[in-house]
Amino acid sequence: MTALEQLRADSLLAEKLWGRMFSGLTAITFREKGEGSFRDVWFDTLRSHQKVHFLEGLRRLGIKDDEPPAVKAAKYHYLTNAIGGLKMEYIEESPKKVWIRYLAPMWTYAGVAMLALPGHARRTMGSAWHPRNGALLGAPGLQYVRTKTIMEGDPYDEGCFIEHDAPIAPDEALVFRIETRTPEFDPAKAPVLDPVLWPEERRLKARPKFAGGYVARTILVLISKFGLDATCYIVAQTMRLLAIQYIHELKADQRIDGTDLPALAKLFGGLLRSCRQDYEVVWDGESKFRIVLNSYRPFDWEVPEDLRDAMFHFQRMGTRVLNGRVRVTRTSEPFPGPIERETWTFEDMGQWLW
Repeated sequence: MTALEQLRADSLLAEKLWGRMFSGLTAITFREKGEGSFRDVWFDTLRSHQKVHFLEGLRRLGIKDDEPPAVKAAKYHYLTNAIGGLKMEYIEESPKKVWIRYLAPMWTYAGVAMLALPGHARRTMGSAWHPRNGALLGAPGLQYVRTKTIMEGDPYDEGCFIEHDAPIAPDEALVFRIETRTPEFDPAKAPVLDPVLWPEERRLKARPKFAGGYVARTILVLISKFGLDATCYIVAQTMRLLAIQYIHELKADQRIDGTDLPALAKLFGGLLRSCRQDYEVVWDGESKFRIVLNSYRPFDWEVPEDLRDAMFHFQRMGTRVLNGRVRVTRTSEPFPGPIERETWTFEDMGQWLW
């Protein structure tokens, strides 16, 4: 496998892992805290993410300052979400009216999970980011009109940015309107990233960052709303259930056979490599190995010890699912820089532990 082929595989693997974490965190919040908290977490996560990334993202994507506000807003959503792995459509009806569509299958809630979440949840998601683009762009006449919603039975999430000739009231920045006929997508007319500014290697490295950024942002929102202890419970439940549901799939993605210690080392080491972590695998004989972790992506802030232990429930449960004869433990120690070094120890005990 060439270096570029390995990067492609790693990018998809990291995007799947972090993407499922993000989805799981919001789903467990809905289960444990109810619909109101679920909507609040989604809203605050998207709004805070927008505050940090929107304007800088326009520059990074090569979107020009002199483009019309409706075009700039729609291009941003089309290009960033396409980089992140979402299927999108873009239709520029005029410089002042531009449509975007988010196609199924839904990136956030794959499979039948979409059927279990409140149908109007997507309205909350649409109200968090899109209608604020005008204020951030200095375009007081920019409005977002939401026309279709997957979770309410429409074929895709759809809306259009409309630039009015005069400023609109704040409560007019978002409108929900039924549109039975809307323009057809022409791929030949859709925006494309500058290949010089965005070669394939850069796009592949950016893809998992999209999902990872939402993981880190969501956990910060959870801490601000519910405190550290409740957040650790939500995170631990998420990581345990994700391991139960996806550990076999993540192993198959890496074409790993067996469930012995070498297979476990390849599995968890491969996940760390795909997420561009700084780590090393150290063997202590044939029945024991350690993974020493020197980075903690996707977090760019100091993660409390209790939260790191909650995240480790993925490795604990994943190991138990695959091989009930292996004991896995975690220790941490001070390390130069903003993080602590972690050591994960996997030891074959020679007998069933459960």
